[in-house]
Amino acid sequence: MEKLGVEPVQLLTQVFNFLVMVFLLTKVLYKPILRALEERKRKIAEGLEYTEKMKEEMDKTDKKREEVISHAKDEARKIIEEGKKSGRRLEAEIIEKAHKEASLILDKGRKELELEKIELEKQLRSKTIEIASNMVEAVLSQVLDVKAHQKIINKKLADLAKLAK
Repeated sequence: MEKLGVEPVQLLTQVFNFLVMVFLLTKVLYKPILRALEERKRKIAEGLEYTEKMKEEMDKTDKKREEVISHAKDEARKIIEEGKKSGRRLEAEIIEKAHKEASLILDKGRKELELEKIELEKQLRSKTIEIASNMVEAVLSQVLDVKAHQKIINKKLADLAKLAK
């Protein structure tokens, strides 16, 4: 090999150095780098798995949120409808109460008018009797004497009293 320019001692030294370098690089650099790469690969896989789980959880949460929102909207619609029904019912009650009160007021007014009419009729009869009595007295005083006059007045007053009842 010396003829080829290769010295065996130097070749063995270089081979030995190369093997030592490979051994050292394997132990010191290669295995830690491989371990670091495996660890990184594992963390990336865990991160992807975690991301997938989070995505699933977010999907579930979104579905639940949509269900809750939908349920809340349904409840709100029901509450609004109940409020409207209650309002309509209350409105009907108020209108009915107002009609009853108006009817009572009208009945009371009619009764008062009737009582006032009766009172006015009594006053009219009384005044009519008084006027008639005065007229009869005036006419009779000129024509009759006091005794005949008193008899006619009493008779006419009795007739008028019967009419007044």
